[in-house]
Amino acid sequence: MKRLCLSLLLLLGACLAPASAQESGAASVALDAKEKAFLESNPSVRVAMMIEHPPFTVLGDGSGSGFEHELLHLIADKTGLTFEKSFGPWGESFRRFRDGEVDMISSISYSENRSAFTLYTEPYYELPIFVFVRDDFGDYGGLSDLAGQRVGVIEDIFYVDALEAEADLDLVRFDTYQEMTHALVVGEIDALVQNLTNINAVIKRRAYTNIRIAGELDLPGVNEEDLRFGIRPDQPELHSIMQKGLDAITPAEWRDLVSRWLDVRGRQAIPGAAPTVSLNAAERDYLDTAGHVDICIDPNWMPFERFDENGEHDGISADYFALFEQALGVDFRPLPVATWSESVEALKAGRCDLFSLAMPTPEREAYLEFTDSYIQTPLVVATQAEVAFLDRLDDLEGRKIAIPALYAFAELLREEFPDLDLVEVADIDAGLDMVRRGEVFGYIGTLATIGYKLQTEYSGELRITGDTDKSWDMGVAVRKDEPILHGIMQKAVSSITEEQRREINNKWISVRYDERVDYTLLWQVTAVFGLLMLAGLAFFLKQANLKRQLEAAYRQTERLAVTDKLTDVYNRHKLDQVLDDETRKAERYDETFGVIILDIDHFKTINDRFGHRAGDAVLREFVEVLRRNCRQTDILGRWGGEEFLIITPHADKSTLIAFTEKLRQAIEAAPFPEAGHVTTSIGASLYRRGDTSDALLKRADDALYDAKRQGRNIVAFR
Repeated sequence: MKRLCLSLLLLLGACLAPASAQESGAASVALDAKEKAFLESNPSVRVAMMIEHPPFTVLGDGSGSGFEHELLHLIADKTGLTFEKSFGPWGESFRRFRDGEVDMISSISYSENRSAFTLYTEPYYELPIFVFVRDDFGDYGGLSDLAGQRVGVIEDIFYVDALEAEADLDLVRFDTYQEMTHALVVGEIDALVQNLTNINAVIKRRAYTNIRIAGELDLPGVNEEDLRFGIRPDQPELHSIMQKGLDAITPAEWRDLVSRWLDVRGRQAIPGAAPTVSLNAAERDYLDTAGHVDICIDPNWMPFERFDENGEHDGISADYFALFEQALGVDFRPLPVATWSESVEALKAGRCDLFSLAMPTPEREAYLEFTDSYIQTPLVVATQAEVAFLDRLDDLEGRKIAIPALYAFAELLREEFPDLDLVEVADIDAGLDMVRRGEVFGYIGTLATIGYKLQTEYSGELRITGDTDKSWDMGVAVRKDEPILHGIMQKAVSSITEEQRREINNKWISVRYDERVDYTLLWQVTAVFGLLMLAGLAFFLKQANLKRQLEAAYRQTERLAVTDKLTDVYNRHKLDQVLDDETRKAERYDETFGVIILDIDHFKTINDRFGHRAGDAVLREFVEVLRRNCRQTDILGRWGGEEFLIITPHADKSTLIAFTEKLRQAIEAAPFPEAGHVTTSIGASLYRRGDTSDALLKRADDALYDAKRQGRNIVAFR
């Protein structure tokens, strides 16, 4: 009996099939007399499966769907077995199997202490195990960094004993991945340990944006989570039949199964052919007569939707409506508006036919019909960074909370929490700006949209500090006087496949990895800081504001890690990170961006003539001139010595050259009291498809030397 070479088979499709298997199609399984007798005396086999174990089980409705369900279907076809499935949390399913209430269990991993009551098949999938944290966790170097922290694990997971033995962790046990991931998002735990596939699926289905991978689990004796079928030891015939069924699955069948459920490379990421939607005569006549459908969107609600700088519908809902257009053969035309309130008024006035994304409320149901939801996301609270985590919405009573005008959850929150002082704002930017200025205590919105804004515009100033325990489930909302259109849109929403949902979520929401840096100076600063804090710990523990002090100190330490001490702009390490991120985004979305390298002309002469203190002052003044002339989206940092780097997103050649010339003139015209007249030489280049960050930097650096060779105080482009 061969062992499935899963790592190669599932990722590369290169594992050899058994001699009896063909490249495609079902293979016959030869059973011996005992195995045939087992089938005759056991019309069905009871199998315990996890409920909501994405993507292996994504629906626990009595039948289930997902990778494992299709795998069992293949085994049934090849062996003649019939499976009677039962669903529950892992801990419950595991206990039922251990106590002999079912014949077998799926998704069990090998552990020596389970061998007394388990016959294992060979693994049918192997998963790397990672430590997940929130964005504000800081650097992670190993399990020692989690000492004393609240770490989430699944109840009865196979490595829980090893975790307890290896590190001083405060383990918090959960029944489901959804509960555990939600607890991390809202601050109830500090980290979680689980395989990448499960948590990645939860993140994308729930549109979480504030979770990242800190590192791979480094635990003696634990390498990967190996998913197997476990069979009771008193049923060896069932074990041998199951293994024969697994062995009979062909490479083509494995590839098809994996590509449909597990996002393994080798498959295109963009949703494929349009789904087939069967319309009746009245529905087809409606679309033929209408010609197009006017829709209303929220113009500033990323990553869900917006109008981009070109006035185009962008975001998650735009990708879904592109699928709807393919499925229905009709043109959806977004109505240009500036705010969500304008969209609401436009729909009520009949200028558009539907909302692309909306949540039902009693008031809306008076004039709208809603399809099933196709996006779900939790509602959370954002505050200034120094605020401690909030346990419940009652903690907000008596405080001003910003909330978008006419949003569904505003209506619902007013009904359930009448004592909240809700302040209506035009959109998320207005609300978060009020939080930043201290005009309101917090802002309530969706985790996906707040997380998107905190990453792109409010990093370090605001953070998510509370959970509302509410989820926003959104579908298409159609005017009540358009019942035929509502039926059409319900069919379109129902036609979306799980694969298409995954692909759209993959595009807009993804797990992010922590890139570690090991600066000796940073560790020294951190160590000194830690000693100082420990010395005063006995006193501080008595103070109510201890948490705020610790968090503020941490943010300062974190800031030092990415900031140049002299000029207070990003250092080279941070610039390397940003440059790599921009290169990946440009490659993925077929965009471009610019890189500018500036060198202060004759800086050595300034140091020699006026002294290094004057040279330092020139560097600081040089940076201030650049800051005043950079756009808000530009990234400025010190590249080294008297060289500075600017990364300019969404630039083209003409705007990049104009911008660099503007910088050169600004430096030439600026007063530098310590050194008199100062000029700069500038090299610039644009990202080209296929570029590495090093290749792009080299072109910009070569352009800088072109400028110097031409006499300095010049802009050169390559």
